[in-house]
Amino acid sequence: MTASRLPGPGLSPCPPLARPKVGGNPQAGEGNREGLNMRIAGNRPSRICLCLAAGCLSLAAVARAAVPLHPAQVHPERHPRHRHARWEIRLMRGSPGGFIQVRENAVRGTPLPLGSGLGLSPLLRLRLGWRDPVGPDQWLVIRLDLSRFSGQEPFPRTIYFNGVGLAPGHPVYSDTPVEEDWQFTAFDRIGLGSWFHHRLRAAVEAGFTYVGLTFRLNGSLVNQPSQMSGPHTMEDFITQELPVPQIGFRLVGALSRHWSLVASILGGHLPNLYSLRNEGGKVYVTQTDREADLGVVYRLGRFGRLGFGWYDRYYMQHEVSHQDGNYIRMTEHGLYLGFSSRF
Repeated sequence: MTASRLPGPGLSPCPPLARPKVGGNPQAGEGNREGLNMRIAGNRPSRICLCLAAGCLSLAAVARAAVPLHPAQVHPERHPRHRHARWEIRLMRGSPGGFIQVRENAVRGTPLPLGSGLGLSPLLRLRLGWRDPVGPDQWLVIRLDLSRFSGQEPFPRTIYFNGVGLAPGHPVYSDTPVEEDWQFTAFDRIGLGSWFHHRLRAAVEAGFTYVGLTFRLNGSLVNQPSQMSGPHTMEDFITQELPVPQIGFRLVGALSRHWSLVASILGGHLPNLYSLRNEGGKVYVTQTDREADLGVVYRLGRFGRLGFGWYDRYYMQHEVSHQDGNYIRMTEHGLYLGFSSRF
């Protein structure tokens, strides 16, 4: 089969999706065309911009009207005596959305909606973080995210995933353990300065992120895979994953000696490029990773910090070769609760 024409860096290989009408002839791609006429639930970048803008305006308004405090009281971690490494643990619970589509040779995959359309339960995520001062106003930040999602949903028609047809009327199970859905992120955070009597501070961030995802889908098979094809009910996106460069911005506003408001966004994109891997021909990959959050932090004594708020995540990988055509867009938004302390 001739590989499909690759989209340019500014083009999306599929228009936005909603819940697909599954089924159709896998050779002709009828189910594929029907599914590509829907909208991705939860992917609303404008909502993120509005929330972050509102947070920034609130920070500026509070900081402008606040009574001046000493810099060591507002941001004690900047004082030379308090410049220590810090560890963080964060629990996140969010609603998944988006879609996944996996093609194997001539058998087109059915676009499957992630979230309620696939019966996925709310996604749970655990973050382990480390921040180490490396300069007067500079930190090295390392994060490891572990998540797990599962669910089941019966479909009225045959669906196709990685070259295999899953029988209609039977539950389709998706279960991805934590060791097959993780993300490692490392970046350098550099302070830009302070304003409004040291109550408002900004920083830029630059680094990379790497996602290790293997998506599993199980059900009653219509056609058994051959011995040469391997496990058809799973797709290891980690095989073609590349490190994605990240650029971010962080804003912290002190509301009082104990309360602070924090807004941040971190993201990056890799355009359509040759991944230096071959799987039935050259493999071309497009990737995007983005995360934003808005919350408050409360100081617990001299060393502890308790934080909670709202977050939004977006992950996309599109892989095209003569043999495969895999596409996943995963959105996630919800609430988080975290704690950090001096090491």
